[in-house]
Amino acid sequence: MGISLDVIVPGTIGNYDDLVAMVGNWLDRDDLNDRIPEFVSLLEARLNRLLRTVMQETPVTWAITGEEYALPDDFRKMRRIYPAGQPNRPLAEISSSQLPDWAYSGFAQVYAIEGRTLRFSPAPTADAPLTVQAVYWRRIPPLGSFQPTNWILDEHPDIYVWGALHQAATYIRDPDAIDTCKAYLDEAIAEVQSASRKDAWGGPLAPTVARQVRGARC
Repeated sequence: MGISLDVIVPGTIGNYDDLVAMVGNWLDRDDLNDRIPEFVSLLEARLNRLLRTVMQETPVTWAITGEEYALPDDFRKMRRIYPAGQPNRPLAEISSSQLPDWAYSGFAQVYAIEGRTLRFSPAPTADAPLTVQAVYWRRIPPLGSFQPTNWILDEHPDIYVWGALHQAATYIRDPDAIDTCKAYLDEAIAEVQSASRKDAWGGPLAPTVARQVRGARC
């Protein structure tokens, strides 16, 4: 498998078809063209396990009228959740086996996630509903004919290229290509995670002005 080391500039891969074409060109093997969509899907499965970025954070408002609430299809992990208008009173996540311990009268204090279901205790009811505001990490929108692009392809196309090439190298059992593509992929993922942490904190910290302390000098 031949690997080109051309620089991948954000925005140069317009959509999913462009990505498939580029990966096919870099592979330089016609017998793998039909497998490229599989390589892309396998990469996305790995990215959903690894990536937690500000681009995935999704704010929502949910009206809860019972103990259970079905999570959205794109839900990956909860970032935070609290009663509407009360960000300083976050609900605590516990195991589902602990929910009965909190089932006293009053507003919901805790929640647990079972599969694709969110459960609360004490449980809200139709007569005493609970409106919550939440932020969750959503799954990466999978590329395909009905989803020609997403935020990763738009801003970090190298992740898709190196990731698909890594899957291809694994498929054909090419040790050198596996190591090379994995190194580039891991580096790109680490850089995205690092940049996301910086974005979450909002920018450089303001320097602290030194103040003179009266007393003995050491």
